[in-house]
Amino acid sequence: MNRFQRVLEILDGAVGGPGAPVGFHGAFWRGTTRDEFVTTTVFGNDLVVVGDGAGSNLVRALKGQAPFGADLPEPPPDATFNRMPSGREPVPAEAIAEIERWIDDGCPDSDVPSVAPTWHTTNAPIASSRTDDIWFLDPREGWAVNSNGQILHTTDGFDTWQEQFHAPGVYLRCVGFADPSRGWVGTLTAGRRLYETSDGGLTWNLVGDLPPLAPSAVCGLSVVDGEVVYASGTNYPDRPARMMRTVDGGATWQAWDMSQHASLLVDTLFTDADHGWVVGGRATVPNPTRDDVRAVVLRTEDGGRTWTDQLAPLHAELPLGEWGWKIHFLDDRVGYVALESFVRAAVLKTTDGGSTWTRIEVHDQQGNANLEGIGFLDEQTGWVGGWGSDTFQEGFSSATTDGGATWRNANEIGRFINRFRFFRGPRSVGYASGRTVYRYSAEPVAAPRPVAPQQELLLLDDNAPLRTGVPLTVSLSVPDGAEQLTVDLWDRFGEHVRRLVDEKEPVPGRRTARWDATDAAGRPVSGSFLLRVTVDGHSESQITQLTR
Repeated sequence: MNRFQRVLEILDGAVGGPGAPVGFHGAFWRGTTRDEFVTTTVFGNDLVVVGDGAGSNLVRALKGQAPFGADLPEPPPDATFNRMPSGREPVPAEAIAEIERWIDDGCPDSDVPSVAPTWHTTNAPIASSRTDDIWFLDPREGWAVNSNGQILHTTDGFDTWQEQFHAPGVYLRCVGFADPSRGWVGTLTAGRRLYETSDGGLTWNLVGDLPPLAPSAVCGLSVVDGEVVYASGTNYPDRPARMMRTVDGGATWQAWDMSQHASLLVDTLFTDADHGWVVGGRATVPNPTRDDVRAVVLRTEDGGRTWTDQLAPLHAELPLGEWGWKIHFLDDRVGYVALESFVRAAVLKTTDGGSTWTRIEVHDQQGNANLEGIGFLDEQTGWVGGWGSDTFQEGFSSATTDGGATWRNANEIGRFINRFRFFRGPRSVGYASGRTVYRYSAEPVAAPRPVAPQQELLLLDDNAPLRTGVPLTVSLSVPDGAEQLTVDLWDRFGEHVRRLVDEKEPVPGRRTARWDATDAAGRPVSGSFLLRVTVDGHSESQITQLTR
């Protein structure tokens, strides 16, 4: 297939296939040569300006830009004609970009370049702990939530982005959208567990009046559609495992206890309003810790009224101190679950739609462990990532090309990965969220964009992962005119530990804050922690391991 034929394929696909009837403007691209196509006019307007994709009416019509888009809910000024294709779903932004590049390159009829897709770093901001979650509507438009308390939006695959919301004292965990307007973000922060938007993220509102049995922290979200959303939590074995859902677009929520089935719950995935999954761990001893749990993969076929642990036949073989973190299905047959453990790496795989599962250990040369993110492009090719070890400092990633039989080091894809999302097809595109957002595609790497002034490292002297003794000393700078300074600490699982500093009108200049490794009640703590410094509308964070 050459590049001109690829353009025709995209246009046919947009209307339902090469034989689908086309009203309004007709199927003007069918039966034409390349030369005929570039000189075509539609309603008296030139279709293509060779060398100028953005200025070509074909591209403008596909994007719904004036003089096109008269049929859109908010048509652009001076719109006279409908967006193309009229009355159908919009063409994915990735496909429009492909046509635009073809026109920019002079409309060649050369072969489509055979370029192997690779992972590369996008221009999303570095989150010094990590970007916890991402959600994409199509291969270009998506959202991300990170450890700096930001909700970010992109329309070009994070070549560029905008901060839509900043939550200084909130630990954002998960994000999901039903359509370009309606979305939700879950958090680990008491009293602010869920945010929603109905305008594509231009405004985010706290969801209040959650039912008494709502999870104390929202670790997983599954947005089925604009009416049905499920949420799961928590990843704390000393709190009740619970779920909640809405079936009326968030007007009301119902919640229920899951303690009969699990001691902790993390990720959830629903394929429709009734059929879904939630993963986590279950302990059989009182007052359990994470060392006491074994993985569970819970399945429902009636909207959460009843649940079955599909790992029950494996229970005796599953190690203690290991639980389900992220769930990922390729199709209705093949699925995977990342198993988190501080000291080992393993995944679960099903090839029969989740009726049975096989545990697969992950061994690579670097000794990856403490997995969280998992993503497969096909049944043979996949990746896992997470914290990398029990110190939470390495952020290792691993890859397989034989379905998990063998694994190799794959840190080039990114580090500290917590979520993968894929769009599969002839030109597969994928994303991973970790220390930043990473992209998998055959496109050339986007040139780095200048960092906006508000995103430069202004507060912390350094935000690289830190291993330190007690006390922890934080070196920071307060800019002139600051109205509020806070310094917060969360443990590795998002539990708020202590607020070290809370000052109005702080004195500008360099200063230090010291932490004696005790929580808000004065009890000693140890392990890995997320430190976040916030001045007014800007936050910076750092992952820190305390050694005694």
